[in-house]
This record gives sequence, C-alpha cells and structure tokens, in this order.
Amino acid sequence: MAIKNIIKYVSDNFRNPNGIGGIVSTKIMNIMNQKQYKAVLDNINIENGNTILDIGFGNGYLIQKLFKKNNSIKICGIEISPDMIKKASKKFSVLINNGKLKISLENINKTSFENETFDKICTVNTIYFWDNPEKCFAEIKRIIKSNGIFLNLIYTKEYLEKTIFSKYGFRKYTLDDIIKITEKNGMQIIEIIEIRKGMAYCVVCKIVN
Repeated sequence: MAIKNIIKYVSDNFRNPNGIGGIVSTKIMNIMNQKQYKAVLDNINIENGNTILDIGFGNGYLIQKLFKKNNSIKICGIEISPDMIKKASKKFSVLINNGKLKISLENINKTSFENETFDKICTVNTIYFWDNPEKCFAEIKRIIKSNGIFLNLIYTKEYLEKTIFSKYGFRKYTLDDIIKITEKNGMQIIEIIEIRKGMAYCVVCKIVN
C-alpha cells in the first residue's frame, strides 16, 4: 500500500505540482522532456513581437528558453498549481514587472484572455490532464489568432503504459487519437514531428477557417 501511495503522490504532482513533490516532479520533467522542448524551440517559428501562451508552464523552464530565443516576445503562462504560480512570480519578477511576462492561475478549459490574443500557443505533456478536451480545444481556438499555430507535445499511450508513474490520473492517447481529436475540434494539422519513434511527437496545428 505504501508503494501505491508513493506512485500516486508522484503522479498527482505531474498533474498539479506542489510542495517538495512539485519541485522534484518538475525537475524530472525538465530532464525527460529535453527533446520535446527542443522540438518547440525548433518549430515555433517565433517572429519579433509575438505573443505566446505556455499552457502548464511548471517551473518555467520553457519560458526561459523562449525568451532566450527571442527577447522581443511577450509570454503568458497558465498553471493550475498555486505553488508553481507563487514560485514563478518570484523567479520571473523582473520579466513580470517589465510587462514581458504574465502568469495566471487558470485552466485551459476556460481562460480570462480576449479573443485572438496569441500568435503561438504551446503545451508540453498536459493533454493527459484535460478533463474536457473538447472545451480545451474550443478555448485554444478562441484565444489564438487566425494565422496562429498550436504546438501540442505528447507522449503516446504506448509509451506511458510502460511508465509506472502514469498509472494514476493520466488520460492516455495514441497518436491516432490525438489526430482525430485535433481534427474533430476544428484544427488542421500542419505537421507531425516524430521526436522519439512511437513514443513522443510534436503535433503542429492551425485553425481551420
């Protein structure tokens, strides 16, 4: 029973990182997701002055990398973890005070952003935790600009089923599942980038007019 509780504790912190477990889980994710972060940076095609949304920014690793790539951009980051918001507010206080970064405690199924706010939206390994994917895709469509792109980084069901920590709280998808749910919700897939064969992909989408 003790082992089960530990596994569940770690799984919960992948979904909603808090406390010591949150610090550890986000560090683990930074290590595990290196190739996925690189795929975002290589394919997001940042232009000067772009406004970018990072869904589920965790400890802000990708936010730092995006600003390093182009410091003319503005970034918004949303999280469901109050603890990550608190830590990011302190870590990125200069960027926040300069108006370059806005972070908020929000769920992607309903946000406070105006219509067509973002040029680019990205998320790394959060779709497993979306309680209502249809609402989340609808919200992304609402807040992204008509010429914007959405990068959805995923591990496949086949890979996650081999990992003990995805046993609790993860909704797992095959690549075909992701393709179907994306197209069903009115987004056109521009490209599917294979990061690790059969295991990890970057699905690049845009709005279908």
